[in-house]
Amino acid sequence: MTDDHSGAEYAADVPRRRRRWVSLVVVSLVLLALGGGGAAAYWQFADRKDEDPGVTACRSAGFVMRVEQGQVAPADEVQRVAELFQRSAHEDLKSAGVFAVGMVQRVQSRRGSEEVQHFDRVTLTRVVPGLIAACENHQVTVKS
Repeated sequence: MTDDHSGAEYAADVPRRRRRWVSLVVVSLVLLALGGGGAAAYWQFADRKDEDPGVTACRSAGFVMRVEQGQVAPADEVQRVAELFQRSAHEDLKSAGVFAVGMVQRVQSRRGSEEVQHFDRVTLTRVVPGLIAACENHQVTVKS
C-alpha cells in the first residue's frame, strides 16, 4: 500500500528545489558580472597609469569647449591640465593643448575692452578644432 501524502510532499518539494537553483544561478551571475566589471575597471586603470600626460589631459580638456561657449572653468583645473599638456611627449598634443589652455587662461583673465575680449574668444574658437583633432589622433574624444 502506498501513502497518498508522500507524492504531495514530493510535489511541494520540487518548486522549493527549483527556487534554490534559480536563486543560486542568479546570485552566481550577479557575482560574475560584478567581478568582471571590477576586473575591467582595474585593467582600464592599470593601462592608464603609464599613459602619456597629454592623453590624460585630453580626457579633462572639455572645459576648453565650455569656456568657448561662455562658461568659466576653475583656475586650478585649467592649471592642472596645462601642466599635463606641457609634459606630453607627443608634440601635437603639447602644442595644441598648451595653446588652447593658454587661450582659456587669457579669455578668463583678460579685463580689457570688449573688442579685445571678443578677439580672444574668436581665437579660442579657432583653436578648439586643433585640440580636438590632436586628441582624436590619440584615440581620445574631448567631451564638453
